[in-house]
Amino acid sequence: MHDMDSELNNRNGVIYYQSSPYSGKLYGLYTNQRDTAFVRSYLMGLEEGEWKSYYENGQIKELRFFSNGKKTGKYSVWWPNGKPFMEYQFENDEYQGICKEWNEKGLLVKQMNYQQGHELGSQKWWYDNGKIKANYIIQNGRRFGLLGTKNCINVTDSIFKN
Repeated sequence: MHDMDSELNNRNGVIYYQSSPYSGKLYGLYTNQRDTAFVRSYLMGLEEGEWKSYYENGQIKELRFFSNGKKTGKYSVWWPNGKPFMEYQFENDEYQGICKEWNEKGLLVKQMNYQQGHELGSQKWWYDNGKIKANYIIQNGRRFGLLGTKNCINVTDSIFKN
């Protein structure tokens, strides 16, 4: 079903077709009306299964997954040149595990670790030239290491220090 169908509507995050929660695929087209911009799946009005979006030339732009309206599994995005842009992991609608980002040349510029939506463990960022920008660890809710061009200290420690 085309996403511009006048009988589709969103009520509090649930997609309805006519008066019932929608189950099936929705697609959107670019303005030329021939090329697919995206394909999305729904079950009982909630995001479900595979979602894909495309660049106007037909190349894949984005691939993600949902379960019962929540983000789950791998979320991948590509640059227009086909190289990876980002790859995140989700569980129950929150970041989980390793999340990576690349620049347009294909060089890794971020590698973050998450647990239940919060940064945890090793976090690294690089400049486009490959030099380290940030290298820190999140442990017990505190940040330790290099952030940007300054050595970072825990903000709470610095504010309440006598």
